[in-house]
Amino acid sequence: MVYIRSKVVKGESYSYLVKSNWDKKRKTSEQETIKYLGRTANITLNDIPPEYRDSKSVLSYLAFNAELDIEKREEYLVNTRQNLLKFLLEGNFEDVTLLCRNFLTFSKTGYFFDEVLRPIMYEIGSLWKSKQLDVGAEHIATNTAMRLIEGLTITPKMKSRGKTILICTPNGEHHLLPCIMIETFLSQNGYKIINLSPSAPTKSILSQIIESKPDLVLISITLSDNINSAKRLVGELKELKSPVLIGGQAVQEGKKFGHAQVMGSPTMLELMKIIKNKV
Repeated sequence: MVYIRSKVVKGESYSYLVKSNWDKKRKTSEQETIKYLGRTANITLNDIPPEYRDSKSVLSYLAFNAELDIEKREEYLVNTRQNLLKFLLEGNFEDVTLLCRNFLTFSKTGYFFDEVLRPIMYEIGSLWKSKQLDVGAEHIATNTAMRLIEGLTITPKMKSRGKTILICTPNGEHHLLPCIMIETFLSQNGYKIINLSPSAPTKSILSQIIESKPDLVLISITLSDNINSAKRLVGELKELKSPVLIGGQAVQEGKKFGHAQVMGSPTMLELMKIIKNKV
């Protein structure tokens, strides 16, 4: 068994990765120091040797350490984001998965999306837009993030709410990742999801709404170039009875989109509150 052991020196906490070995003859446990980890507040999963990163005791300790106080929690989030950015750009799916699993030992999927994954995907998009990242690297990072989200269980953790939500994007909007994140989060919270993203023809969206009669339609817009396309889509939906919510990185709260309610780019918990009030 391996675990992290800490000691305080002159008011500062330092940690070691320790392995416990059972001596059958002496019937006692002997401790072996595997690695000095440095300041406790700075430890991340990346500091742990790969063969021990899946240890439940290590993951639990890191999770607990992240919640000790606000300052350490923020340090943990910064380190986690930095590691995620590195792993995504490398296409390192194994370490991305371990990082996510570590985070979810003490938090929920929605919080991981809001505090870790979304900020990093925004940063990757910004790096690509400013030509600091080529399109190949951006695709590797996005596809790795997609694999991570798809690997998260979407079996509802809550009893079914008996509500159906249709997710789509306007014609020309090809960003799928935000819609997959929303689908995963809402599915885990008891909603039935119909995901038509990205960029399904308006005719197909209308046909699916008429056929499935969703309780709510969510439209996601990432690029501002697609706002006019979204307005046309909302106009086509006007005669249907399903309420419409529209949001995303390109949308500012308070903008007018016909009869649709504009919500900007809410956190997952904020989205849940909006949906509950709507349906």
